Amino acid sequence: MAPVELLRLAVEDNIGWCGVMCRAHGSDEFSSSALWANLEASPPYYPNIITRQAGAQANVDALILGAETLRLTTGWGVKDSFCDLALSDHGFTDVVSAEWYGGIVEPGGIRSDWKMIESPEQLRCWETAWGGGEERLFLDCLLSDRRIRFWFQGEAGSIEAGFISFESGATIGISNWFSLDQKPIAQIGGLQAACSVSPERPLVCWSSDDSMNGSGLSRLGPLKVWIKTAGQY
Repeated sequence: MAPVELLRLAVEDNIGWCGVMCRAHGSDEFSSSALWANLEASPPYYPNIITRQAGAQANVDALILGAETLRLTTGWGVKDSFCDLALSDHGFTDVVSAEWYGGIVEPGGIRSDWKMIESPEQLRCWETAWGGGEERLFLDCLLSDRRIRFWFQGEAGSIEAGFISFESGATIGISNWFSLDQKPIAQIGGLQAACSVSPERPLVCWSSDDSMNGSGLSRLGPLKVWIKTAGQY
């Protein structure tokens, strides 16, 4: 698969996952060929706008200028999927620089100690191990969505590592990985576990650190995350 097509699929997978998370918390979504947006407050760590094609500056500007009527103020975010937006004049700060990744990972050598969360009680343990606080981010309703899998190593009451996989159709997106001993997801066999569900589909993700080094996934392009920091509209 050509890198440009895999990049497009990585962005679409991320839009799909963010949409699922926003709908779980209550959303008012808007979608066009240029971008996806949640016009209500998104849950923590999830953006209100994701660009789905390069050159979407005018489309993003229009949504930002109307944000006062949408009840969005300080703290909401824009995922600049192609790293080509200029949002400083709108009071945004670019807080994350990252890379999209994608590719086929050979499923050989899958570790047998990866399991999947099956109950609300296990999900609460998973979120605590991930670093969640008292306010739930990953709600129980997500367990009924067959596209979503919460993976973990260890025991349900003593989780050592984990990640989420989301099957958007053509790809499997991975996100929210963690390891209590700070090992990269590729080193602990997480990518092989994710692709074992459907080995013919590429894995896609984005990362702002070096956790994808040596993973077998290819760099597809840069992205940024912008956060509204300067007052209200």
